[in-house]
Amino acid sequence: MTTAATQLFEELREMTAEVLEVDPAELTPTSRFVEDHESDSLQAIELLARIERRYDIEIPQEELANMSHLQAVYDIVEKCSGRRG
Repeated sequence: MTTAATQLFEELREMTAEVLEVDPAELTPTSRFVEDHESDSLQAIELLARIERRYDIEIPQEELANMSHLQAVYDIVEKCSGRRG
């Protein structure tokens, strides 16, 4: 990962941890939000809204179901922000 990618990943980890009310160290790239951290649909919507505001991007609602772990959130943010080719 580049420095910018690492920074984005860590920002998303902090933001997600805040929304899920867990310690950021508990969030591994593949720990599942619902199964491992007992998150709910309102937290998922809050996370989506925070990401859209913070990065000034629009994430399609259908992507919400795919945002099940930190790596997936990172991948979706990259795709929706045009960082990926």
